[in-house]
Amino acid sequence: MKYYFIGICGISMSALAVFLKKEGNDVSGSDSNPENHILYENGISVFNKANLKKIEECDVVTFSSAIKEDNEDLKYAKHLGKKILSRGELLGEISKKYKNVIAVAGSHGKTTTTALIYNVLKMVGKNPTLHLGGILKEENSNFVIGDKEYFVTEACEYCDNFLFLKPTISVVTNIEPEHLDYFKTFENQLKSFEKFKKQSLFVFEQNGDYFAENVHYDSNGKLCFRLCSIEKNILNKKYKIKNYKNIIKKHKKTVKKSIKNAFLHKNKPILKLNKYKLKNYQEKLNLEKNCQLNFKVNICEEINIQNIIMAYRVCKFLEIPDNKILEGIESFQGVKLRFEKVNCSKFPNVILDYAHHPTEIKNAIKTALKVFKDKKVIFIFQPHTYSRTKNLLNEFIYVFENLDNLILYKTYEAREKESDGISAKRLKDFLVNKDVRYCDDLDSLLKILEKFSSDDVLIFIGAGDLPNMLYNAGFIY
Repeated sequence: MKYYFIGICGISMSALAVFLKKEGNDVSGSDSNPENHILYENGISVFNKANLKKIEECDVVTFSSAIKEDNEDLKYAKHLGKKILSRGELLGEISKKYKNVIAVAGSHGKTTTTALIYNVLKMVGKNPTLHLGGILKEENSNFVIGDKEYFVTEACEYCDNFLFLKPTISVVTNIEPEHLDYFKTFENQLKSFEKFKKQSLFVFEQNGDYFAENVHYDSNGKLCFRLCSIEKNILNKKYKIKNYKNIIKKHKKTVKKSIKNAFLHKNKPILKLNKYKLKNYQEKLNLEKNCQLNFKVNICEEINIQNIIMAYRVCKFLEIPDNKILEGIESFQGVKLRFEKVNCSKFPNVILDYAHHPTEIKNAIKTALKVFKDKKVIFIFQPHTYSRTKNLLNEFIYVFENLDNLILYKTYEAREKESDGISAKRLKDFLVNKDVRYCDDLDSLLKILEKFSSDDVLIFIGAGDLPNMLYNAGFIY
């Protein structure tokens, strides 16, 4: 088969392109920003403008959510009557080739949670396939092809893309107002997540049954904590343990058999036990053991504790022993651009963080000020899309208004025009900070950074193209 990707360099699109290429398909595509080392390493041709000849030759055209209806490639493909799939539709088609799909959705934390689950499954020899919205450090890739038993994927809600998946296990890390340029209202977003959960066999959401104690950083900067479950006496009061034990005794064999069958027969468990009850029975059985595990992990931000808890619960549900889960999580090296420390000739401490939603930014700031508490920290933020800045303006103001040493960099437009919302330059006008500055190009930014001491810490925040520009300029490596 011959595939042509419109917007091929996007993080998810490039992963799907590599997957199809490794399956033996002919894959090429176009992108306005054609830099992507993973595509080049896999021999995939990328064009920086429309390639009508390639479209004529291809069997399937797929496009990312950032592509508009007036795109020249897309219009020509429709004119020719080519089979056209959105990115979400293509991901859904690929996922059908696997016995079990584990899909991780949510406003924040889904990339790290997805990667953690994959790493534990890999450590116990399950050889899962991974589709990720980020670059996994160990693999230096956003896609890993394994066996057909497990497909672990990040599930994005933008344009309802995750509704093309029919997961065996779905994880919802959290839900906050996001992508309102598509959903229009938070209520619409919540309805979309409900649809996603209803078409999943098992659903995991935050439930407060696990918590962290003794959270701290060791001398090497590793995040340390003790993972605990609800104490048994609390459990007694909440669930009336005597009655609960009778229920468990009655259904224990049914639960175990149904779990086993659910993973033998894709989305067709022999026993039709209510999926939510099945999940709750299994987790309450685990809670009675009052689990206590001491973690020392390579990923830094404390918000990752919630991601680790979600990954732990899923892996526990898959009957992976605690010591193996611990090993898989502690060996995890992280995802690039998630509070990632990079090399810089002048500044020993430079961090890149993908945070682009106010909640994520708040957590990145909190972590930076804690980890580098004895140093001066400079934050450089590049907003991602004009509409997000407009829709969440009050939240952005709240996060930044009292922050010292803030630099705003020109908005990454992605799929938008400035008229769609509020630019980084206009955002500066809403902030009363006396130290806030704005840069319209890389040269002016680098001139400002040259004035800081080499002992200062630089934190680059955002989901735009600034990190690539810094790499290309040789500022970081």
